[in-house]
Amino acid sequence: MLWLMAAAWRGRIDIMKVKLSNLKISHIASGLPHQIINISEYEKYFNEKEVKRIKKSTGVESVHVADESMCTSDYGVILAKRLMKESSLTGDDFDGIVFISQTPDYRVPATSVIMQDRLGLPQSAVAFDINYGCSGYVYGLYQAALLVSSGSCQRVLVFTGDTQLRMIHEQDRGNRMVLGDGFAVTVVERGAQTMCFNIHSDGSGYQYIFMEAGGWRLPKSAETAQPVMDKNGHPRWPEYTYMDGLEIMNFALSQVPPMVKDTLEYAGWQLDEVGTFAMHQANQLILEFLAKRIGVSLDRMPIELKHMGNTVSASVPLMLSKTHKELVARNGLSKVLICGFGVGLSWGALTTDLSDTVIYDIWEI
Repeated sequence: MLWLMAAAWRGRIDIMKVKLSNLKISHIASGLPHQIINISEYEKYFNEKEVKRIKKSTGVESVHVADESMCTSDYGVILAKRLMKESSLTGDDFDGIVFISQTPDYRVPATSVIMQDRLGLPQSAVAFDINYGCSGYVYGLYQAALLVSSGSCQRVLVFTGDTQLRMIHEQDRGNRMVLGDGFAVTVVERGAQTMCFNIHSDGSGYQYIFMEAGGWRLPKSAETAQPVMDKNGHPRWPEYTYMDGLEIMNFALSQVPPMVKDTLEYAGWQLDEVGTFAMHQANQLILEFLAKRIGVSLDRMPIELKHMGNTVSASVPLMLSKTHKELVARNGLSKVLICGFGVGLSWGALTTDLSDTVIYDIWEI
């Protein structure tokens, strides 16, 4: 049945592939807020059987929640400053910053510029905001890699993360029990590596992950504050993020496996050579089916959702921070494929070598 659903996905596909040289990912640091919600707590509000069903299918038992007094950039600054302390880097060592998030501090100005000042980066540093979710880590690394490979920058700080639970309505039982808040910083700098990127987008599916109200096309109003019914007869709230889970599963299962195969062929890698497939941590069901379709075992495609949930753009670095010691011991990190897919619709992958990357354990922030 899932095969039929995936085969039913239709959309125009354009392919962007590029090899970028003279760079490397030198550091990855990830953090989770200290506040935790156990998914079982939702049994007080939702149907107990449904809560247990969602836990079983998604693999999520608890998630971390950002402090209400903190913005996304606050967590980014904490993480980046600790990374600088641990690595003996300073703000002056960076000449670029990329901020990937769907929860910026303000509409204007760009949050990356605010972080540039707070982190002490020079005024000559280039700063970008990128509004992406689950594919955001790949897009952020792509932007940073372009800057470094071109010679425009020597070292770029890439931040990924969201205070996304604030975007989910409290009665949205599906998303409320799967999504969690999490953050990460990654350093891309000059090096001897070549990375192969493969990027896709299909805006015809933009409504499948959607916050309809709050922009200029549909400003917030008394009307948008009221719930409406989706095509399946389920309530959704225009001022909060909506996700059509079935369409997203169809999209992921049909588009991600061929994109992974194409990326490996472009990089000149064989499937069996890849030690780790670092996939966006959507949910357990999707990842298990992706592993089968791609043809790899779950020890090479780790799932780390149980106590974090789906942390959108930060899910891959959080997974790597949680499992890196085990992955080094088991498969090595010399050949890693990183993949993200989701809002947009957008999906992408890259090949890289993380064997010399300093990956820190998850920090509580």
